Amino acid sequence: MGLDTENDYHSLEALPSKKDIENKEGSRESMKVLGFWQVVFTVTNGMIGPVILVVPYSFALVGVHGWIMYAFAFFMFWFTGHCLYRAQMSRPGSMLYQSYPEIGGGLLGPRGRSAIGLSITVELIGLCAAFVVIVGDNLVKVQPLLYLFGVELNKTSWILAFTACVLPTVLMQNYGVLADMSKIGVVVCFSIPVIVIGSHIINPVTNYYAPEDIVIEGPGFNYENLPLALGIVSVAYTTHAIFPTVVARMKHIEEFPRVLQLSFGAVTAFYLLAGAGFYLYGKSTDPQITFNLPESSQLLISYAIIVTIFLKFALMLNPVILELEEIALKNPTLRRWLVQMDARSSFSSSKAATTATMSPNTKRAIPSIRLFLVGCTVGTAVVVPYIALIHSAVGIFWSTCVCVVIPCILALQLRDWSSFERMIIWTLMVFGILIMIVGLYQNVLNIYRCYNGTNEINNMCN
Repeated sequence: MGLDTENDYHSLEALPSKKDIENKEGSRESMKVLGFWQVVFTVTNGMIGPVILVVPYSFALVGVHGWIMYAFAFFMFWFTGHCLYRAQMSRPGSMLYQSYPEIGGGLLGPRGRSAIGLSITVELIGLCAAFVVIVGDNLVKVQPLLYLFGVELNKTSWILAFTACVLPTVLMQNYGVLADMSKIGVVVCFSIPVIVIGSHIINPVTNYYAPEDIVIEGPGFNYENLPLALGIVSVAYTTHAIFPTVVARMKHIEEFPRVLQLSFGAVTAFYLLAGAGFYLYGKSTDPQITFNLPESSQLLISYAIIVTIFLKFALMLNPVILELEEIALKNPTLRRWLVQMDARSSFSSSKAATTATMSPNTKRAIPSIRLFLVGCTVGTAVVVPYIALIHSAVGIFWSTCVCVVIPCILALQLRDWSSFERMIIWTLMVFGILIMIVGLYQNVLNIYRCYNGTNEINNMCN
């Protein structure tokens, strides 16, 4: 059945909350199911995604010593991850905070919880928009089947076409099949640096690029473009939002600091390997590195990327969907408005999805909320259709806020830091705020320059 009456919403609201379930169980022991290596894989997989395509371009923005930026990022994001862990462990009694917003609520009050929830929501919408832009670029490249009819679509048209195809997966309630199939994307993302380097070994870059097109120009470290590059780096390391949830499900919570060291170390090494693309293609490095490959190699990778993002899109939006649906159910005015919206919608007459495995609290979807989120995502992708700039803009402001500034603010509410640790926390927080302001200004300026054709940074507006 669809959500045709207000009673449907009341029935959802009456379902037991996570807190009620935990109180009935009396303890969290039954939730502790993740071993050490499972958590390492979860955290590592949370960081490595389609952003791997843009990592070489972050090197191109700052120069041959771009590895220094990633070494600093390793320390910064590892340390703030540790800050978040300490904040989660600070709850009085034996219970842990169960989620990132819950930590904010416990240490900063209701406004802190709301601010963290909003930040994570906007960040995820921005990341999904970046995914859509990647798909648009790849569909423009391959033009599936249309070449048979001599027709070509532009990026905006492909973005809208992809949205129409992916929308049914967002309206689904059971993501079990998508979650299983999306694991294919892990293999695709991990294989991209290997493919780039292997392609050069088999078919050297000089066979299809003139030597003067692949030289590395500019200073060894270009500080002018650092905020733009750090935006991409922030997206590459953004996974802090899942840390509290993962910690709450660990068998041995005290092992999480070691998880952070291993995961961030492995990911940093992988990103340095991915940066090899810049050293191969120099100033011709494309914001999406696979477009530098010979055309025969591009098609297969492009299709793999499109399928990967198709399978992951709904999963990426799912945390935001559940949060907004929960808020809607608790607000009588908003609930009544949604009842009216969904009653008029063609989706309300469709058969109900099966009971969701993603959340114990929700039995049915609220189509209007899901359509709104997809609309926000697509609108962002259409307005900022530049793969490097959309990653940088989302990363430098929202990812830096979620993964650097807020963990530092939470950490400063605790008293068990040494003077040296407290100095590092203050330094990273101030640095994060400054880089957010400067980076946002640079991104807005470069988006404007892309629109009027005056951007002078190589390939930035691709």
